[in-house]
Amino acid sequence: MTETLELAALTREHTRLALARTGLRLAEALQARFGSADAGGQDTELGAALRFARDYAQRSAAGAALAQLPPDHPLQRLTAMLEEAAHAQLFADLLLLAALPELHEGYATLCRLLHARGESCASVSLALHWLEHECGDDEAAVQATREAVEELLVHTPLATLGLLQLEGEGPWHSRNLLLGPGVWAALQARAPQLPRSELLPGFASVPGLDSWLAQSEVQHALRALREGEPCAIVLLGGSAAMRATRARLLLGQLPRAAVRVRLPPDGSEAAKRSLALEACCAAFALQACPWLDLDEESPDQGGLRWSLPAQLPWPGPLLLGATQESSLPELNLPLLCLRIEALPASARRSMWRSLLPQLGEQAGLLAARYPIEPDEARGLLGDLALRQRTAEREDARLDFDDIGDCLRARSSWRARPGVRRILPRAQWRDLLLPQRAAQQLSEAVLRVQQQLTVLDDWGFEQGCQNRRGLRMLFFGPPGTGKTLAAEAMARSLGVDLLAVDLSSLVSKWLGETEKNLAAVFDLAERSRALLLFDEADALFGRRSEGGDAHDRYANLETAFLLQRLERYEGVAILATNLRASLDQAFMRRFEFIVEFPEPDQATREQLWRLHLPAEAPLHSDTDLAELADWYALSGAQIRNAALAAAFLAAAQRGGERPAIRQTHFLSAIEREYEKAGKAFPGLPPRTRPDASPTTHLRQ
Repeated sequence: MTETLELAALTREHTRLALARTGLRLAEALQARFGSADAGGQDTELGAALRFARDYAQRSAAGAALAQLPPDHPLQRLTAMLEEAAHAQLFADLLLLAALPELHEGYATLCRLLHARGESCASVSLALHWLEHECGDDEAAVQATREAVEELLVHTPLATLGLLQLEGEGPWHSRNLLLGPGVWAALQARAPQLPRSELLPGFASVPGLDSWLAQSEVQHALRALREGEPCAIVLLGGSAAMRATRARLLLGQLPRAAVRVRLPPDGSEAAKRSLALEACCAAFALQACPWLDLDEESPDQGGLRWSLPAQLPWPGPLLLGATQESSLPELNLPLLCLRIEALPASARRSMWRSLLPQLGEQAGLLAARYPIEPDEARGLLGDLALRQRTAEREDARLDFDDIGDCLRARSSWRARPGVRRILPRAQWRDLLLPQRAAQQLSEAVLRVQQQLTVLDDWGFEQGCQNRRGLRMLFFGPPGTGKTLAAEAMARSLGVDLLAVDLSSLVSKWLGETEKNLAAVFDLAERSRALLLFDEADALFGRRSEGGDAHDRYANLETAFLLQRLERYEGVAILATNLRASLDQAFMRRFEFIVEFPEPDQATREQLWRLHLPAEAPLHSDTDLAELADWYALSGAQIRNAALAAAFLAAAQRGGERPAIRQTHFLSAIEREYEKAGKAFPGLPPRTRPDASPTTHLRQ
């Protein structure tokens, strides 16, 4: 650390000496041009400014020439790409002139006094006056200098790169001469304050990405970066965070930093090009790697293509980040493409074992339950550490609930029409299902938890695609527990439930249905949620054999959903009331098909008891077995009726202590039949004919 600070201080001192020497040369040229009577006198402001330049050079002992700068000085690097030595010296002179006002306000005053518009910066006109003076009376040299300055500032690759920038309107020689982004910070060996870019250091290592780093294509990219090979390394696919982690890991092997700019989803081509060149300019000045990343939310998937000039003046490798759908820029550079995909399960297990060694034995289960990326893991560690520090007990240990809560807090969630995010509270004991259905649900949970063992350790994924994840079909009448089962399953897996009404995603407009479905799957992948598609027959009805264009397009929508289901690595459940309404060709796509039948009499009685808490005051005339035998209600209807009966009992006035009577249940049941549009079967045989629910309520 001390050595780094000393090198930075030495760089700044070299820069200051070079600038002081430039200031002295400028003062001598101006003294000769204006004469001692006007410029050198002590009573004029210009004379005082010139005297400051001479005194500053003398105080700095600025006797060193530019050639005496160390080879690794930023100024030497900035001029290294110019092959002609004369042009390199000229470019250094211009760059130092533009930097003078940044060094000291005395130089800014001198520039202001000599500026046609009174601005405190150098101008091209000032540079020409200074350099022409040093040519003496040689008219040919003067003309050659003017042509060389114009070539450097207007026509060469350096002009496109923007290390030196011309600002203002009018002819080139009347404009301001300014430093490009990051150049002054580079000359001062300081981190830049870039208004639209960010300087990011590399990562020496990232848990879980060792196997990715060892891939042959990645090793090719590393060699290109080390050797400074001019090329474009494209990180293609994945999210912006996934690309960022891998890019920083690449650069951390050198080690080297990156100047990243996120190209916005909107804005003109000129604005995007300006952003890209700013990043390249700053990266060149700072010995970093430019990194241009396409915003993943961009509706303009050609954003990278038109953001860069084809003849980009870049002497080394640059990084490009793009989505799978992006069209790549037509650069005059070789392309090296690195496809970015989610971590494989074995790498996730390694990552969890490295992050939480105290839960190392459960790393496989963590990898199956929480398929997060390394960028999320870094934030998660800080969240978990804070939880432990603020726990009520000092010996509090981490568990899966802590991890789930922290990940839920960090998950990105954007509400969409037709999508509900449910924090699962249901448990398996809340469900009363036939033994076969309960067994299938239990097997499904175990399948998710054991994916890593079977698919990776035992090699069952070799040669096959889309074996990860789980696709299930729930079918049965309304109210039989399909959503409740999905919620209990999500709770047992430690994830949220995304309940999606498929009928609300179907659109009559071309391409809108696929767009809506893609957004839902993207949301589920970011939030690691269990997906429940309700009203599955809205898209999974029997396919048309051809018909009109509407039928053919509906088939395309169905095919799109099937494709995304197969690619989804989480749990996806499709729910429908009628299995017969689905095309049988779809059935082979599901690992589990679970039937939720209407409850029989014994199950209905159990449901009544399940939905009546132990604290609920039941009257002695209550006969739950009779209600279960006489009224064929679904589980959801029984739950609603039990709650409604309790409210009826609580609202009853009288001297007696409120209690839930049989008549309260009968009134609530009659309402459930009305809501379902069915005829009320009447009162149970044991109930007196005159003791109708409505009669009781009137009394």
